[in-house]
Amino acid sequence: MCYHKTMKTIEQSLTAEQTNHLNSFFEYPQDVLFFDIETTGFSPRSASIYLIGCAFYTQSGWRIRQYFADTPAQEAEIVKEFVSFSATFTDIVHFNGLTFDVPFLQAKCKRHAVSTFSPQNQCDIYKCISPYKNMLHLPGCRQRQLEEFIGIHREDPFTGGQLIELYRAYQENREERLLQVLLLHNAEDLSGMLRLYSIMSIPMLFEQGRFTIDQMYLQSLPDTGGVSRPEFRIRLNAGTALPVPISCHGADGILKQCFLSGKNRTILVKLPVWDGELKFFYPDYKNYAYLPEEDQAIHKSVAVYVDKSRRMPANASNCYTRKTGQFLPWFGEAPEHIPLFKHTNKDRQNWFLPDEQFWKDEKLQHLYIHHFLQKMMKYEKKCK
Repeated sequence: MCYHKTMKTIEQSLTAEQTNHLNSFFEYPQDVLFFDIETTGFSPRSASIYLIGCAFYTQSGWRIRQYFADTPAQEAEIVKEFVSFSATFTDIVHFNGLTFDVPFLQAKCKRHAVSTFSPQNQCDIYKCISPYKNMLHLPGCRQRQLEEFIGIHREDPFTGGQLIELYRAYQENREERLLQVLLLHNAEDLSGMLRLYSIMSIPMLFEQGRFTIDQMYLQSLPDTGGVSRPEFRIRLNAGTALPVPISCHGADGILKQCFLSGKNRTILVKLPVWDGELKFFYPDYKNYAYLPEEDQAIHKSVAVYVDKSRRMPANASNCYTRKTGQFLPWFGEAPEHIPLFKHTNKDRQNWFLPDEQFWKDEKLQHLYIHHFLQKMMKYEKKCK
């Protein structure tokens, strides 16, 4: 460790065990900076920043750098040094920083006439993970709760609030023991944040569609009554390992019949299949005629050749053609070339009939699965 005469700048290396998992998340780790601040209160008007810690990648591995103010008078110095250093990175990562760290730091930049802290890209781990609280069965989303959830255990027993009194005591007597306690808390916040980043594999899967398809197929299985029921199964590779197993299904609508589970990099999805007849509804029903005997609609340009007694103007509920097959539920918007089917025109759930093109088109398959994952994510947010 090295110390400066005014503010203190402390650096230490992180172990490969703490950081190896980051290799699968960042293509250019040298562009990424994790940071966390320690303050003497919640308001930048009355409280000061006494410690800014950050973690960054070097050719020799990940390192932690801490800017420590012996007194509140050194706040401007540590803010200036950190903001200048952070400007060399394009991606900033923090935990609940959008609510606290970033606006607090920006207020201090303004007070001390320092170039403002304005990251190009920010990732708030808390904001990204909190929508999945129910899915992960979390007691809460504070950093320590998430760390314990994925098996991270700290040496530091103190909370940020308890450290305020320790910092005040340090200012009075400058005990090295107190300094080490203050630095340890911040260093474990940072190392915990780096290890906790593995949980970002979950929003990357659901929101960014970060996965590859290993296998997908239709199969028939007997239900509890011995009747054979078709089921659509998918196996995905998440690319980055999930830190904990996940499992979820919706409680209403079609999601009630869907199931997803994941462990390590493997994601298994089960979706229902409608085996039977569905209808494709034409949106411009005023341009169609309905044929009761055939129970289908045809365009007016063709209907003129049908006897008037066998046709009638179509309406929204009968302007359809029927199709029989094994349909899969469609989630979200569909490409124009994908016809969507329903039971009735008022149904909200759409279905599609997978054809030869679907089984060959990997981009279309990826789109289909991504729509499903986003639907599950929105359901989880709604239930938050």
